[in-house]
Amino acid sequence: MNNRSIVFAFALLGSLCLLAQTGVNSQALASPLQSTAAPSAAAQQGDKPPATYRWTLAEAKKLALERSPTLAQAKARIDRAVAEVDIAHAAYWPTLDVVASATRNRDKATRPNRDYDNNSTYRAGLASDWLLFDGFQRRFNTLSAKYGLNSSTETHHDVQRLLLHAVSSAFYAALLAQDSMEIARQDADFNRVLLEDARKRLAGGVAPPSEVLNFELQVGNAEVDYIAAERAWRQATVILASLLAVSEDDIWTKVELIPPPAELLHYQLSLHKLLDLALARRPDLRITDNNIALARAAIQAGRSGWYPRLSFFADYGFERDDSLRFNEHLDRNVSYGLNLTWNLFNGKKTLAAISYAYAELDAATQAKQDLLLEIDAEIRQNVLAWDSSRRQHALQENILATATRIRDLVYQEYLGGTTTITRLNEVQSDVTISAAARSRSYVQVLNNLEQLAASTGLILNSDYLRELGEAPAAPQNKQE
Repeated sequence: MNNRSIVFAFALLGSLCLLAQTGVNSQALASPLQSTAAPSAAAQQGDKPPATYRWTLAEAKKLALERSPTLAQAKARIDRAVAEVDIAHAAYWPTLDVVASATRNRDKATRPNRDYDNNSTYRAGLASDWLLFDGFQRRFNTLSAKYGLNSSTETHHDVQRLLLHAVSSAFYAALLAQDSMEIARQDADFNRVLLEDARKRLAGGVAPPSEVLNFELQVGNAEVDYIAAERAWRQATVILASLLAVSEDDIWTKVELIPPPAELLHYQLSLHKLLDLALARRPDLRITDNNIALARAAIQAGRSGWYPRLSFFADYGFERDDSLRFNEHLDRNVSYGLNLTWNLFNGKKTLAAISYAYAELDAATQAKQDLLLEIDAEIRQNVLAWDSSRRQHALQENILATATRIRDLVYQEYLGGTTTITRLNEVQSDVTISAAARSRSYVQVLNNLEQLAASTGLILNSDYLRELGEAPAAPQNKQE
């Protein structure tokens, strides 16, 4: 796993941990998330200033793509790959060099009296060399650079896919925490009404002190739950803001998240369609295709050691002894020709290179098969999870509606003196538990949908929801 994958894995893990944290404390939730875009708790409380940032999931993803330093690094690697392609293409062109030299010779062995024979040689001119044939090695280098560019581009897309998935996970974790705060606030408000009524009845001598203490306890528990939900909200917002490259003090006081539309809960998905889309859209799958093509080209490159190398050379210049004043006709040297080299034995290096290339091809092929199995299992599991969470959400809608009706009836009975305070506490607890379960199932459906979009690669498209599923069906078990 590369560094980018590790970064996004930690981001996803942090988001999922936040989901689990807010989900465990079910008493902190007392009313469900709205299926349509609705004001958050901060907007509903008039004493709070309007949010600086009002993000939908689509807007959050757009900001992440525009600001992420990780994507900027991936883009720089694409630029580097483009330069490598240009370097590989340069091998097809001839070279032209300016050459100049000054040589001082002191030769004693050739003199009869053993004195030194001193002379100087000066040379200046142009030298050119052009490789005409090298056994297809240049072709392999060019293909290798092109496949490297393709892989860099697909890696950039895969980083985008992981980033967008991390943003959606963090967004929904923060959305659940945002709703948890509102649920805890409503729970506290409900018990405050009962507390004020109990105090009045205590003052009138018709209620025991234990009733006042009971509702004080319930209000205190709801306020504690609000603090826990607020902590989860702050942590989730910090994670989301970091993915969007937004760093500000008290960022959680400046952000409001807009829930997605209700029709996302009623998408109709086809498993086989999703599998086909993944085969066509997953960037990491296209990277494995590049690796296979590169390994096949490497086999041909390994065989280039069996071929001769042919190059053309040409030199034009001037050379003179003991003087820098060249004569245009007497000191001019011109040479050109062909140079052929053909290696006959290199210790079986060529055979070893070919064997190495075949091994790389086999490894790349098996890596693709392993990835195909992984993608297949991932999509199948995500489809099962999405279907299960959607059916669970439909049931939780009905359970919450029933629990709320029971609570309202018991509340009237309590006011009429026909039921006990214990029973009222029980039904209010049932409402908060049901609302918590409904809220978690709602977010889970949305998360599963995003996981499917990420596992198929469709998340890279701005209108991926249209391709992901068919037209939403009519809601089932709709709450009345």
